[in-house]
Amino acid sequence: MEYLFYRLWHLLIRNSEEDMPPFGSMMIFSMLFVFNIGTIENLLNHFYNIGYTPKDKNGVILYSLIPIFLILIFNIFYLFRRRNKIKLKYENETKLQKIIGNIILFTYVILSIIIAFVVGNEYPIR
Repeated sequence: MEYLFYRLWHLLIRNSEEDMPPFGSMMIFSMLFVFNIGTIENLLNHFYNIGYTPKDKNGVILYSLIPIFLILIFNIFYLFRRRNKIKLKYENETKLQKIIGNIILFTYVILSIIIAFVVGNEYPIR
């Protein structure tokens, strides 16, 4: 996770403020984690009837905001506040490692989005 954060951070660096690329990277990973958790929850709810389906608008909003805030808080403390340590850990990678890291990053992003939409379309919440 740290390495993917670092790779995304360095892809976002192009002519920007110092804190914006790591912040943007953290926000993108938070969104992807929410997609991944939602996908897993949707599958658990469909196959094992494990999960909670809110009945009203306020329940949906609250049910959506709680995991988003938990993931954001985790990412702020685990990734964003430790960005300098993460940078020092991975800044001496070779060109081949950068290419492989970018391929893994793009694969993770694309698969997270595609799987979330396929599962949501194939197994809608009842």
